[in-house]
Amino acid sequence: MSDYQAIQCQRYDFIEIACMRRYLLSIELNDETTLVGTAIDTKTQADKTEWLVIEQDGLSQPVRLDTIKAITPLTANATFGRELIAGS
Repeated sequence: MSDYQAIQCQRYDFIEIACMRRYLLSIELNDETTLVGTAIDTKTQADKTEWLVIEQDGLSQPVRLDTIKAITPLTANATFGRELIAGS
C-alpha cells in the first residue's frame, strides 16, 4: 500500500465520536467498496498509520483511515450525517 496520508484533525473528530457512541456506520472506501460495521476504536501503528476498528458479525476489522472516502452513521439520532474523511 502507498505511503500513509494523515487525515485532517476535524475529520478525525467524527471518527472518534462514532467510536465513543458505537455508531453503526456505512463506510465508503476510496476503491468504491462499502463496509458496514459498528465503530469500536481507533489505533495508531508503529509505522504511524491510523486505523478505525469496526465490528462486523462479531469480528474486529481494522480500516486504514486514508482509505475511507466517507462515513455515514446508520444509527438513529446520530449527531452527524455523511462526512467526507480522506476521499478525493
